[in-house]
Amino acid sequence: MRPLIATLSLLASSLVAAEEPARQVKASFRTLSLGEPIERAGYLRGRDAVPMTIPSDFFSAPQEYRGPALLAFFQYAAESATPDARTPLRGESARLIAEAERLEAKHAATVQAVAQSLTDAPEGPEGDALRRQAEEILALAEPDAEAARKAREAAALIQRRIDAMNPADLPERKNDKKVVTKRSTPEMSPLGSVPVSDGETMLLLFVRTPQGMRIHKVPENGKHPFGTLCFLNLGERPLTLRAGGRTATAAPLRPEILTPTADPRGYVGLEIREPGAEGRLLRTLRARPEPTARTTYLLLQTEEGLQLKGVTERAPR
Repeated sequence: MRPLIATLSLLASSLVAAEEPARQVKASFRTLSLGEPIERAGYLRGRDAVPMTIPSDFFSAPQEYRGPALLAFFQYAAESATPDARTPLRGESARLIAEAERLEAKHAATVQAVAQSLTDAPEGPEGDALRRQAEEILALAEPDAEAARKAREAAALIQRRIDAMNPADLPERKNDKKVVTKRSTPEMSPLGSVPVSDGETMLLLFVRTPQGMRIHKVPENGKHPFGTLCFLNLGERPLTLRAGGRTATAAPLRPEILTPTADPRGYVGLEIREPGAEGRLLRTLRARPEPTARTTYLLLQTEEGLQLKGVTERAPR
C-alpha cells in the first residue's frame, strides 16, 4: 500500500506542477538585422503573436515584452509570388556595397604598405624624403576612400527606400462578388530564441549564417551619449581600435565608447586591428561625429574579412 501511496503522491505533485504557469518576466528590447530587413517577422508574447519587421538600416522601436523567460521569434510564410519592386533596388545596393568594400580594401592595403615602409625610415634628409613620398602616396589614395564613402552613402539611401516600401502583396479584387471565406492563419517558421531575465533591456542583432539565423543579445545600459561613437564587436576575439594617439580594446559583445579628437574638417580617422601591439590592420574608418547624433558600429568577423555596419541615431528635436 505504501508504494502505491507514494506513487500517487508523486503523480499528483507532477500534475500540480504541470498546471502551474511558466515564470513570467518583463523586458524591453530593440532589434536590427545585419543583412536585409526581415519582413513578416514577429515574436511570441504569451499566447499572442506580435508581428514586426526587423529593420536593417536603423534600430526598431522599443518593444515591451511580458511572457516566458525564453523570447521566441518567428517568420510568417510568404503569401504570394507577386514580383517585388524592391528586388532591383537590392541588387543596386549590393553592387554599391561591393564597390565600397573593394575601394576600402585597396585604401587599407595602401595605408598599411606606407606604414610598413616608414617603420625603418632613418632620421635626416633621407628619411624626410621618404616621409614626403609617403604623404604623396596617401594623398593619391584618398579619392578611393572618398569614393567608398559615397558608395556607402548611396547604398544607405537605397536601403532607406527599400525599408519604406511595403512588402509585396496580392492586389485586392474590388469587383469580386464571390463569398469571402475567413483566411487561415499564415504558416510560421521559427527564427530563433533568446533567454530573457526580468527587467532586462537589450539589443537583439539578427545575423543570417549558413547554419541558420543567429541572434546576438547585447545588454543596453543607456551609456551611449550623443556626440560619441560606439563600437560593438560581434566576433569571438577582441579587436584593437586606434584613433589618433588613443588605443582601445573592443571585447566581444561589450560596447566600447570612443570620443576621438576630430581634424579641422570634423573627421576622425580610425584603424581596426587584430589584438597586439602590431596587430594586422583589418579595416580603416573615416567618421564624422556630430554633437546631436550617436553612431553604433557593428563589427562582424567572417571568412571574407571584417564586416562593418554603422547605425546612426539622432537626438530628438
